[in-house]
Amino acid sequence: MSGRYFRLLCRFAAVSFRDTSEFRLDFFTSVVHYLVYQALFIVFWKSILGFTGGALGEWTFPDLVVLTAFTLLATAILQWFEGFEQLSGKVLTGGLDKYLSKPVSPLFALLAEELNGVASAQQLASGVILLGGVCLYFDIRITLLGTLASLALLTLGCLVLTLLRGCLALLSFWLGDVSRITQLLNVSNDFERYPINLFPPWLRGFLTWILPVGLISTFPVLVFVGKTSAAGSFLAIGAVLALVWSAIFAWTWRHAVARYESFGG
Repeated sequence: MSGRYFRLLCRFAAVSFRDTSEFRLDFFTSVVHYLVYQALFIVFWKSILGFTGGALGEWTFPDLVVLTAFTLLATAILQWFEGFEQLSGKVLTGGLDKYLSKPVSPLFALLAEELNGVASAQQLASGVILLGGVCLYFDIRITLLGTLASLALLTLGCLVLTLLRGCLALLSFWLGDVSRITQLLNVSNDFERYPINLFPPWLRGFLTWILPVGLISTFPVLVFVGKTSAAGSFLAIGAVLALVWSAIFAWTWRHAVARYESFGG
């Protein structure tokens, strides 16, 4: 069964790459676009640090550039689950019917069909280039264990945010159009660009336990650059949140599909 799903995912990915990479030059220009866009934030941090003596709390300029790179890596992962953005419209128009009639998980089919592999690859390449460049230029000393722990934490964070986004999208089965709610969540995700451990305790707690954007930016970066000894605690938080939101999502999906009334009757 898993082999069939993997083959189906590869086919959808191939279609995505074929449809969105007709002009190969666009891939490289998009990578440059992402790098230029991130350069704006790097200039912003450089300007801020010019007034703070070269550091922002425990964050130095290289650390903040690494933070900027990690936001690109996180976005590249989350790009594979853009199907949740389309779920509300498909429920309202009956477009979900075709997924329910397929001999595979309708949720898997929805996410696989709407994935944008090229955009994800562009952002991933941009993030890797930026991360590699800052590590080499500033001679940031990293360890294999720290790198693996930061990537594991980043993956857990993306999983939690994906499940949270999915739960909000599933509200469309009860509330109809919830696109504004999902857009509000996307705006809130902009917090990932800033070190949340500099925020007041109440906001830091909110961005860790309720809207856990810290798991895809601040915490993985602190682990990556070796400025924390709490990597195990961060991973435990990510694992607990992933389990909780997995259970919530599974329950919500089961009840949502049960009450769905297709256009076909």
